[in-house]
Amino acid sequence: MSVVSILSSIQFYLTNALGALLIVGVIGNILNCLVFLRKRLRSNPCSVLFAAASVANAVVMIYFIVPTIHSLYNSPPENANWIYCKLRLYIRNALLVISRSYLSLACVACYAQSSRNARIRELFRPKIVFRLIILVPIIWFIIPLHIPLLTTIQNGKCLMWAGAAALYHSIYICFVAAILPTGTMIVFSLLAFRNLQQMKRNVQPADDLPAHNTEKLRLQQRDRQLSKMLFVQIIVYMIFTFSYPLNTLYNAVVLIIGGTKSTERTTIENFVLFLTSSFLLNFYSAASFFVFSTSTAFRKELRQVFAFIVPITNTNTKRGHTTYVT
Repeated sequence: MSVVSILSSIQFYLTNALGALLIVGVIGNILNCLVFLRKRLRSNPCSVLFAAASVANAVVMIYFIVPTIHSLYNSPPENANWIYCKLRLYIRNALLVISRSYLSLACVACYAQSSRNARIRELFRPKIVFRLIILVPIIWFIIPLHIPLLTTIQNGKCLMWAGAAALYHSIYICFVAAILPTGTMIVFSLLAFRNLQQMKRNVQPADDLPAHNTEKLRLQQRDRQLSKMLFVQIIVYMIFTFSYPLNTLYNAVVLIIGGTKSTERTTIENFVLFLTSSFLLNFYSAASFFVFSTSTAFRKELRQVFAFIVPITNTNTKRGHTTYVT
């Protein structure tokens, strides 16, 4: 078999696998929301922002994967519908950046919550967090308005204009998908880690604490668990999303340089584009549940959610009646 046929077959099977990824991802992100919006956790801004990011992840997966699988067996609708052609990439880009922004804000919130400065902690009061959650989508549906302006149907395919337009878009993607979110996450995660280390050194044994400080210690432990989940999430984000802006920049430069491409090179480039922009990005959106599940605190809260959704029936033989553990 030739390279072209092998890569085409792999892409076909991976596209079909997106269907299973969609089911797992949507269920996982719903469970994320149920966990992080529980009474014990929703008072923490990190938890609320994790839930907001999970909603954005689920929406972007549904929005992108369903038409992608449909296009595998039918003519892609964006190649025939001028309006849909302009909106498809624009809306997906906005949804992806919204998710990244919530994750970046979660890093800032974890730093603020772990700060000894009361004014910094006040920056992420519940009312302000709610306003930020509303404001982020508004901002990111305005900023990438260049995408529908630069996208059109060319030779029967929905494409972005080549040359300077493609280069500008690739630089934009590098900034909003790599430089801005990653820089924000790394800086504020390190600051939060420093604050948590200081808190850890100052923690007294629980037996030595006055009664009114026991609750404060419990909240600090909860914040440390949330911060650990955030650190793992950042590492996974960098692994699965960094290749997309780099590949976008590469394709833009190649279009500017021009020249004739062989069939094999075109197939390889299209496969890498599919892998970085479709499969890996959606894999990251689906993986957040499994990333959070690495935390003992998250698994404990998840068991409580399952116990509430599906009550565990215990038969009390001594009293002769059935009790439900919720």
